[in-house]
Amino acid sequence: MKLLILFAVIAAAFCANEPDNCYRTCSGVADEWRKGMHGDAMVMVVVDITKCGFSSPPHVTTALHGTAHNIQTKGASSGLRNLTAKSFALNVHKEVESYRASVKMARDSNWKVYWTASGYGC
Repeated sequence: MKLLILFAVIAAAFCANEPDNCYRTCSGVADEWRKGMHGDAMVMVVVDITKCGFSSPPHVTTALHGTAHNIQTKGASSGLRNLTAKSFALNVHKEVESYRASVKMARDSNWKVYWTASGYGC
């Protein structure tokens, strides 16, 4: 009987520390544009996710919204760089006919990156 109680106490301790108890989701909007990492026609935004409290790099999903010129961009979903538990950068490229991504274009067109990050925080 004592062995069964000891086993139950140990099992309860392990269950209380399961990573599922630490899973969290955090989201936000980023629009502080700067020149991109890889040449012309590219802009980037660096997103600080420290407040989310992740203990390892989370899974991140992004979407680019704007009032103009956000169509036919590249990287809004795949240009993620330098992902850590505290931040990530997103590069967005556009070079279609006379339209080239620039910090001015991103700001004037009200580009915003809507992001969601999910991961563990303990």
